[in-house]
Amino acid sequence: MRRRGAQFWLWTNTRLPLHTHEEVLNDGVHIEVQARVNHGGITQVFVGVYGSNGWAIGEEFYDRRVGEHHCTALKWGTQRAREIVAGTQGFVAPHRVQLTLSTVITDESVLALRRMEMTEREHLKLRSEDAWTEYCAAKTAMLALMRLTKVDPGMWADHKERLRQAIDRRACVQRAYLD
Repeated sequence: MRRRGAQFWLWTNTRLPLHTHEEVLNDGVHIEVQARVNHGGITQVFVGVYGSNGWAIGEEFYDRRVGEHHCTALKWGTQRAREIVAGTQGFVAPHRVQLTLSTVITDESVLALRRMEMTEREHLKLRSEDAWTEYCAAKTAMLALMRLTKVDPGMWADHKERLRQAIDRRACVQRAYLD
């Protein structure tokens, strides 16, 4: 049983017909999206995300466009619900090390100097320092982005991916360095 929040009760209007999409994720999180057209012809969307215990994780409603089809609005609402779910879930480490990361240093002269003969331990130490530097830079960029009042979704996704890769790189290098 879902325990509705204030946003749902503000949204409710029994006079308007609505279309609903419901989904239960693997972890028991319940997604509910409702779309309706108000008397002015504006398509409205309600997005509700509820935990496995029934409590509201997030509830939002939006006015979309005049004449937008309810299927399009439901699809948009479902995507928004998945974003809410992704934003509330804790970080889960990947089950295996990701090897798709490129090198941090792109300057050929610096790379050439580093490729000269050195011990494996020195090589790992340099990789560890590079990974730490990249992580700090990615974290600083993400924090600066988080302080902005308005952020482009593409820029947010790019910075998020950069930080994720920096964290993965650091974990991979540290694991190799400590072994």
